[in-house]
Amino acid sequence: MTNNNFVSELDNIFMEWQQKMKTIGDAYYDENGKLAFTKDGVIYKNGEKTEITEQKWVNSSKRILFLLKDQHQIRDEGKPFWPEDIRYWLKDGENDKGDALKQKKENRELGNRFFKHLANIFWGLSKADLQNDWEYDEVVKCEYEVKEFFNAQPFALVECKKQPGDGTLDDKILIHHLNEYGDLLIREIEILEPNMIICTSPHIYNFINNAYQKQYPNDGLKRIDEKKHNSIRFHPKTQTLIFCSYHPSSFGKYGGKFNYDSVMDHYRAFLKSIYNL
Repeated sequence: MTNNNFVSELDNIFMEWQQKMKTIGDAYYDENGKLAFTKDGVIYKNGEKTEITEQKWVNSSKRILFLLKDQHQIRDEGKPFWPEDIRYWLKDGENDKGDALKQKKENRELGNRFFKHLANIFWGLSKADLQNDWEYDEVVKCEYEVKEFFNAQPFALVECKKQPGDGTLDDKILIHHLNEYGDLLIREIEILEPNMIICTSPHIYNFINNAYQKQYPNDGLKRIDEKKHNSIRFHPKTQTLIFCSYHPSSFGKYGGKFNYDSVMDHYRAFLKSIYNL
């Protein structure tokens, strides 16, 4: 990746996205009449200039992108959603105070399962190789190192549905947004140029796989084998890995180790397949 002017390109995409939402009739607004739209991309780091974080992403050998459903906003009943730029989820802003500062500190401390699951998978994909499997129990023992890494190294979050929402999202609504705005989503991914894409829903995974097949009809996605590891694909032309994962907010049997292994078991198999091990 050589283009470090991707932020202005993303801004153009977001403007086009918002206009399309108004045209289709999907738009809704905050109490001040502003479109409730979620901006996203490379997550900025606290105490670091945004330009530095962006350049670190450009220079990274592993550009890891998590494709999420929509932004979960906690609000009072009856209150409207509001626009937000989730790239600042870890970074204190000049106008932040009170609860906002408290929430961002909790995010950096991995104080909830969403960020803890993200951080663990981010660490595993960044660190694992043929000599180091980085099993879940090993990662848990390195909690401090994982947290420091998460707060220092670049990664990206992208919401497939750019409208904020509640704690759950109906599959029909997600599929609607993938169908209506999928062209813009693919353009956003092309601008960011990740080489690891973690799809946090099977609907997102199927959409991304189909998009790659359509865009590169003569250079399809590769499987590790025909029977196992159906939750990972490799695209040789762009050297991109695509994973199907559980959402990082998952809990119970789908949280913790299960959430981590939903990505890492397949990544370890991919590493071994490169050398036919």
